[in-house]
Amino acid sequence: MKNILKRVIAFAIILVMVLSMSACGQKSTPPKTSGDTGSSSGSSDSGQSKDYSEHYVFTIASVQVNEAVDYNGDEFSKWWQEQFNFEWNVIAMNFDNWHEKVRIWISSGDMPDITIFDYKHGEMMNYIQQGLVYRFPDNWKERWPNVARAQELSELGDVVAEHVGGTYFLARPNFANNKPTKKMITNMIVYLRKDWAQAVGFELKDHYTIEELLTYARLIKEKDPGNVGNRLVPIGVNASNAFTLFVRTCSTYTGPDTYFYKGKDGDYHWGLADENTLKGLKYYKKAYDEGLLHPEFYSYSGSQDIEDFYVAGVSGAMWYQGMARYMEMLDANMRENLGVSFEEAVWPCFITDDEGVFRNYPMTNFWGTILFSPNMGTKKWERYMDMLDYSASDEGQLFIRLGFKGTDWDYDENGNIVSYLPAGTDARNKYPSIYPIYHQLIVLSDDFSLINPNYRKEFRDKVIDLYKQREKLSTDESAPSMDWNIYLYDSEAKNALSFDFGNDFATLVVSGEDIETAWRKWLDSYSYMIDPVLEEFRTNLK
Repeated sequence: MKNILKRVIAFAIILVMVLSMSACGQKSTPPKTSGDTGSSSGSSDSGQSKDYSEHYVFTIASVQVNEAVDYNGDEFSKWWQEQFNFEWNVIAMNFDNWHEKVRIWISSGDMPDITIFDYKHGEMMNYIQQGLVYRFPDNWKERWPNVARAQELSELGDVVAEHVGGTYFLARPNFANNKPTKKMITNMIVYLRKDWAQAVGFELKDHYTIEELLTYARLIKEKDPGNVGNRLVPIGVNASNAFTLFVRTCSTYTGPDTYFYKGKDGDYHWGLADENTLKGLKYYKKAYDEGLLHPEFYSYSGSQDIEDFYVAGVSGAMWYQGMARYMEMLDANMRENLGVSFEEAVWPCFITDDEGVFRNYPMTNFWGTILFSPNMGTKKWERYMDMLDYSASDEGQLFIRLGFKGTDWDYDENGNIVSYLPAGTDARNKYPSIYPIYHQLIVLSDDFSLINPNYRKEFRDKVIDLYKQREKLSTDESAPSMDWNIYLYDSEAKNALSFDFGNDFATLVVSGEDIETAWRKWLDSYSYMIDPVLEEFRTNLK
């Protein structure tokens, strides 16, 4: 009887092992880190041993977090957690409280392990000087070469590190291997209602001047081709987007932290005081006075201005991200909400100045920076850097953008990537934990989106074409590179500057006062802050 029982137990054990091996054989193949040996240990490319036996909780604060998502819950996140032996504690911020929360945390010495920071150079210099953020070891690039490359690509990361004599943050590059232009150009464009434009006889082109855009808006206001009545909003923009659409397309030096420049005359100037700024402001005022904007555009909250376009269907134009994923999103939303497709009803384009020149304020290749708490601890920081380095590798990017090889995508016989996900969707649709945490770990999605097979080729081709046309219609003066002497200039007077151009210019537009008079009063109100900075430039910058 005992022998029979032993045989039964042995058979059962063998059966369980066979079934387990069979199940493993049927699972998709996740990517492997170099020297992958499971969750407790690993090795770097140089062979350095890593001990992952201690479990960490990474507290991360970021914008764009969905508080309804369990960032530890799905299969995608579990792979990372098992590989690097950690779990997330995610703190959500929104764009309204982002700056304030980060300032309070850092100044009080109570910042999370990882904080996503909307880079302001003056603030960053203050944090560095006070020792409020983590300082990287001098040789960090040797161990984490993929992160090092990301910093080189960002421009900002390496430039500031050289300027201050060390690395205190990581800048997240928009583009890595697939940058469509030599210049850094905004991904924001205008979307028109194609069907409405055709109905009123408005010519469809890839780019328009602002006056041409206003002509389109007047036509749809007059003829109401969508039959939406008094709900019609010819151009749906909030205060921030209105400033960009009307002012920045006319005046180059009106960007965040890039509003000073050295002119051809050899002197230093404040871009908001340029006559081109007034020109854009006059267009802005004209659009408002003619009823081409929402009567209370300045009170638009959240994404209301863009939802008027693709949800309510009452807007004839919007200012929005010009990448393939967003075109897919527009197609899906407009089909669901309005019963029309992107092809039928949407026309992507961009805006030039009156001379047909594309303007773009000086930009570098990054959005958002990563700050680490000085109290995080070296071992914990190193673990996170290991994860960042894998995410920035080619293999890591494939995993983040496409999901599990063998289940979500694979290579065909010609070596081309084939997606198994439903058309128009991507890995972040299937695995909610991806966005924004993994999606934006360090290399941002703009880069891979230009080759991502989950998005239609015609959308990807259109995005690249519009990028190239904008670059072609720009000059070195209209879309200049960064003047690092000005950007890195650090003084109490310059660091004290803080503006909300969107709200300020909306106030000028709706004030009822003559717009040039209102603008000049606004300039005068800031002269006590601006003039000393310009004098410092003249004295200290050669």
